[in-house]
Amino acid sequence: MANQPCFDIIGDVHGRYQTLINLLETLGYQQIDDIWQKPGHKAVFVGDLIDKGENPAGVLRLVHAMVEAGHAQMVVGNHELNWVRDAHAFQQTPSQFVQATRQHHDRRRLVEAFAAEEQGLENLLAHFQWLREQPLYLELEDCRVVHAWWHEASIHHLKAMGLRCLDDATMAAYEDTYSSTYFALDRVVAGCEHTMRAQASRSAFRTNRRRVRWWPKDVALIHSAEMVPSLAREVGYSRSSAPVFFGHYAMIGTPVRLGPNVACLDYAAAYHGVLMAYTHTPGTPLQSSNFTWVDVQETAATA
Repeated sequence: MANQPCFDIIGDVHGRYQTLINLLETLGYQQIDDIWQKPGHKAVFVGDLIDKGENPAGVLRLVHAMVEAGHAQMVVGNHELNWVRDAHAFQQTPSQFVQATRQHHDRRRLVEAFAAEEQGLENLLAHFQWLREQPLYLELEDCRVVHAWWHEASIHHLKAMGLRCLDDATMAAYEDTYSSTYFALDRVVAGCEHTMRAQASRSAFRTNRRRVRWWPKDVALIHSAEMVPSLAREVGYSRSSAPVFFGHYAMIGTPVRLGPNVACLDYAAAYHGVLMAYTHTPGTPLQSSNFTWVDVQETAATA
């Protein structure tokens, strides 16, 4: 593995553009020809680039450029999935696409940022289509990356169905609510499990849906904003499996491994926590000393 790059796995950015730049600089990345890069390293983003923060458009442009240049990879998060779910049917009708994108108040910042530039809508659509091509999970040289939950049976189902990104086939299967594919995507991208309700509800929902605390040990605290619905306790992650990195859960406090081969990189940047990274050298065990983080710096949306 001597020729393999080190992976700088970066948690949920949630539109914190200046904070992301600060983290990249702290990790030793430099901006060359408008693209952030570091020799011998590759950034890996765990998803949720957008929403919450002040400049999701800047984050989207920055990460898109890094991925296209081969200096980064990413997986999609539930916030990307939500955008695609709301807007993918309207890509051929710009006014309806904008309306669907603006449906969530956080995404209005995206529309406003791109509306201010020449060919802004075309650029926004290009970023949207690019996000739809990004993977649901990654299996790298000796580690795995997923936004929320590396659920083996769900990963196997998605592989068997040939569903690897948020393309039309995946969205058609996902929109079949309560299907096997819907449940698999909801586990992998949103970390949620469903149990059938014992009695009929007045609402349209036929299941109880809640996030799963799937990692082996309760060694970390979760931000109060992410505690609804309550977290269910499920089986852990096998110690014999490849190291897995994920985000989504908005941890707080000092970063720690959640198991010998499990690390969460979401430390509540969405809620003014910190933006976290873990530098993984293939072939080496996880160590707490490999976490790097910077405080959230909120600035005006100017990128």
